[in-house]
Parts: sequence; structure tokens; C-alpha cells
Amino acid sequence: MNSNLIILPGNSPTNKVWAEKARDFFAPHFKSVSIQCYDHWQNSSESIDMNSELGKLSDTAKSLQGQFVILAKSVGTVLAMYAVHSKSIDPSRISKCVFVGLPPNWARTNGFDIDGWSVDYSVPTTLIQNDHDPVASAEEIRKEQASGRFSSMKLVETVGSDHEYANFDEMERYILD
Repeated sequence: MNSNLIILPGNSPTNKVWAEKARDFFAPHFKSVSIQCYDHWQNSSESIDMNSELGKLSDTAKSLQGQFVILAKSVGTVLAMYAVHSKSIDPSRISKCVFVGLPPNWARTNGFDIDGWSVDYSVPTTLIQNDHDPVASAEEIRKEQASGRFSSMKLVETVGSDHEYANFDEMERYILD
């Protein structure tokens, strides 16, 4: 592939391992792969500093030549939507996003206007959600879409009762096609 991949992991420091596994799996298909490691993983804060990470993501995007794909998990999906909404990243440079484990209630509880951001969200995005994800099930996301939120995203329901999303083979066709 002649594109770059940006990986935006979930909030917990354990997601660094997930991101590294994703990088190793997808690296042969991309010109470059960037993992965003969040500052709060080092400073023992519980949660992401969205504005700080938005700046880092913007810098990464500006440093890349050409188009890129974003693979985002959980809080990374919120960061990606924020970047597109705020135009911190030029949406025309994003060839597609693949989101796994969207956490709408977490975003709302933490003061992020994910509903507003989803209204004008137009990047081609596949949203992979487990049918029994404890953060938000695929059925809950389907209801959100029926009420007009996240409606521009293609929902793919997968079997699972966790928020891990470690089956990269399952994501591959959405990322590479």
C-alpha cells in the first residue's frame, strides 16, 4: 500500500501492547506506521489529555507524506473524531478510518461532544463493535445510528463480550481494501 497508518490506542497503558501488535500485523502493508503513545501512560494520570494528544496527532499527520489510514480503538476513536471535527487534521488526507470499540457514553461523561462531532463527520469509516462489548454493544451503537448519531459510519458487528479487539485478521479487509 502506498499509504501511512496511524494507530490511536485505547486509554489504558495496556493498550500499548495492542498498538504494537497492530503495528506488527499491518506494517507490511503500509509505507509507515505511527503509534500514538499517550502522555498519561507515563505520568500516572487516569485519563487522556485530549487537547495535548490532539496536538501530537496533528504534528504526526503533518509529518507524513501523502494519505493515511487511521486505526483507532476506544478513546482513540474519540481523539480521531475530535481531530476531524476541529480540522486539526485535514480530513481530505485521511483515506479511511477503522474504529474498534467506540465508547460514546465514556466520551459524553468526560465532556467530549462526540454527538456534535458525528453530525458533520464525513471521513469514510468502518466501525467494528462487539455484540456484547461492555463499553457499548453493537446494538447500542445501532440505536445511536437510528437516532442520527454516527450515521455516516458503516457498522460491522462482531462476536465478542469484551473490549479487547485483538483479532487483526477480522479488521484486515476493512483496513486494506
